[in-house]
Amino acid sequence: MKTGSGFEELTKLLHENAPGAYMAAEMTENGYKEEQFCLGAGAHNVYSISKSVTSCAVGILEAEGKIKDTDTVIRYLSEYFPENFDKKWERVRLCDVMHHKTGYSAEANIDIDVMDFWADGHPDFLYHVLTQPLIYEPGEGPFVYCDTNYYLIGRVVEKITGSTLGAFLQERMFDPLRWRGNAWGVCPKNHTLGGTGLFATARDLCAYGLMLACDGEFEGVRILTPEWIKKARGEKGSYGYGFTNAGDGRWFLTGGAYGQMVYIFPEIRTSVCVLGHDMPVGEINQKIVPLYL
Repeated sequence: MKTGSGFEELTKLLHENAPGAYMAAEMTENGYKEEQFCLGAGAHNVYSISKSVTSCAVGILEAEGKIKDTDTVIRYLSEYFPENFDKKWERVRLCDVMHHKTGYSAEANIDIDVMDFWADGHPDFLYHVLTQPLIYEPGEGPFVYCDTNYYLIGRVVEKITGSTLGAFLQERMFDPLRWRGNAWGVCPKNHTLGGTGLFATARDLCAYGLMLACDGEFEGVRILTPEWIKKARGEKGSYGYGFTNAGDGRWFLTGGAYGQMVYIFPEIRTSVCVLGHDMPVGEINQKIVPLYL
């Protein structure tokens, strides 16, 4: 196991192989390093990294006994279901939703990053999702990746806490992590998007990753339990709750479109963040991980 920082090698790697890179950063318990490759905004759209962040709200509430990931969606959102909804919805659990095994087809997705939801007739995101027929048995059908899955999770969190997902996480996770500049997009009815639309800095994402690498603690403050992190990162080589676990289980990551990545290395209690556009993600992954493990 390597014990030293691979940051110099990381920045060299990105200079040579990733012309679309904006920022690279590394955080350990001993400090923070970053390098900016081109001028740009401080906070970047991290796209689907939003999903892992959203899942953490469930982890916080589960530790307080207010929710279980095996609870059904309808337990919390029953008042929003339309008449004649597909009765398979009664069996959809939060864990199914976070695993993208809700049971519906890709037609249920509202990809806020590329769709004109006004033109497509979907200004009420929740109504659109809950009127979808479930083609597959929840939890047993294929993996169907949808931003709207984590929008659903955000609405459940809002129902339990009385705050939007964004406001809840600002208090319970972003502030303890000392986030310096973030924002989160909302739907036309002012509910946090959940599945995408989070803007954050490289430093803030590194703090998030370091908390995960340190079993849920950051600067002596517990944010998540180790048990939740183990569950959320998923089985080896699999997708969890917005995270992807490495095949050997030694590291995991959360990523977003165009190459936004946060790498979490629990063995060395280190996180690495890379932000950019049109990044060769597969090639970079193969080269970044050996710099640290």
